[in-house]
Amino acid sequence: MKKSPNHRLSDHVLFALGRSSQHAQRLVRQHMTDGGVRTQHYHVLASLSDEGEAVQATLADRIGFDRSDLVTLLDELEELKFLARRVDPADRRRKIVAITLAGERQVDAMDELIRAAEAELLEPLTAAERKTLLALLRRVSGDQ
Repeated sequence: MKKSPNHRLSDHVLFALGRSSQHAQRLVRQHMTDGGVRTQHYHVLASLSDEGEAVQATLADRIGFDRSDLVTLLDELEELKFLARRVDPADRRRKIVAITLAGERQVDAMDELIRAAEAELLEPLTAAERKTLLALLRRVSGDQ
């Protein structure tokens, strides 16, 4: 990562967190691109894997994607056999989306790419520093 510019906020935590977040996102995108996959696909597959099948509109809401944009992603993922859609018996106008076994394998492979990006990001830190950083970030975000 490049040195932080002489910015009026460079000695503030929010500025450092923002720069670190941008760097982390760049690394994830780069590892995903190098792996021949798309980060948007990861969001869809990980949500289906972690939280279970969902109606398309519910899935869009839970991952924060525009509903019309999600349809294109679902078409791509269905063509790759990573998910399946079926008609909702409660409302035949809606589709229920579920991850397939191939999709589970794909999300596991993508998890490895994310772990590699994280390892690259945290390379300057010791194992103890990594644990401390994670604990502090969890406290700050209220995830503890």
